[in-house]
Amino acid sequence: MAYIGTQPKDVRSFGRAKFDFTATQGQTAFTGADDDSKTLGFTDGQIEVYVNGILMDDSDFTTSNGNTVTLASAANLNDIISIVAMQTDIPNSDYVPASGGNFTGEVLLSAANNDPQNLSSSANSGVAIRNDGRIHAGAWQQRAAAFGRGGTAGEIVTFRKDGTTIGNISNIGNDFAIGSSTGSGAGLRFDGSGNLMYPSNSLGASRDNAVDLGASSVRFKDLYLSSGIYVGGTVAANHLDDYEEGTWTPVIKGSGGDPSPSYTSQLGTYRKVGKLLYLNFYVHASSSSGGSGYIELGGLPFGITGAGTAGYPFIMGGYYHMGGANVGVNAKNTVRWQANASPVTKLAWYGSGGNSWSTGAYEMSGTGTLPVL
Repeated sequence: MAYIGTQPKDVRSFGRAKFDFTATQGQTAFTGADDDSKTLGFTDGQIEVYVNGILMDDSDFTTSNGNTVTLASAANLNDIISIVAMQTDIPNSDYVPASGGNFTGEVLLSAANNDPQNLSSSANSGVAIRNDGRIHAGAWQQRAAAFGRGGTAGEIVTFRKDGTTIGNISNIGNDFAIGSSTGSGAGLRFDGSGNLMYPSNSLGASRDNAVDLGASSVRFKDLYLSSGIYVGGTVAANHLDDYEEGTWTPVIKGSGGDPSPSYTSQLGTYRKVGKLLYLNFYVHASSSSGGSGYIELGGLPFGITGAGTAGYPFIMGGYYHMGGANVGVNAKNTVRWQANASPVTKLAWYGSGGNSWSTGAYEMSGTGTLPVL
């Protein structure tokens, strides 16, 4: 007979189990655990009894309850009473026939009968097959399970609920796929050679424009990207590669020389979506000296495109005021700022009159959009 593991020393061929008892002086009945802690069990009429290796005749002993042998003559101290049970169902469970069998209890293949699901050290490594349907496997510092499939592509592991398949782990070529088998199935295919993953069914078949990420009432939180996203299409025009919000500090400058303003307020906010910059600002100086040329606004948070064309790129609908002993200009809703070089990080005031320096106070504000680099 072939065995899984090491053949026990007390198991003989033809389904024989041997039990050895060391007798006490005058002992006649032998039952329970033998010298190897195996519990005696047999079928009446299918046993052989040996005393110190000598086979007893059937008249030299009696049996009862399939678990007790009583000698007709009492044994002497340290006599070896051997009982060989010839049975089709071997009563001990020290081995598993290679042809298989049924188990009503747990089969523990873990060190010291520890539970490998509570793996905290190498001592817990092993496998526990439990009679309530659970299988626990644990390995110390190595993989606990490996699953393989040969030949055609398809399911490697299948998951079922009440007999209905609900999901699979599969392969398609050399790619890995996982997903739900409900309906058409929502899944992911992991393309190792292309370093990408994309929507598929549970077997890895592509599902273009069919699977959502999240839902209106069940949303993901944050999405972190190092590049961009394609919105509404797959060509370069649909590629959104940047979104940013922040603040900036507007400063008053001059085309011929920068002034030395005494600022009381410098406020700026922006929102950048792709190549479009939404800009807001307010700057106030109680006085200024040293400026020359035309008035400019500096400190833009990004370089912008375009130059020389009046009003393009521009910020409109703002407010500009400059005042002094000799000059006073107060313009609302007619202010335009334009780039004076390409690329630039400052804007030049564009308008008729009052665009050169005075020594008085300056107040500027505006909002608008700019194309950025």
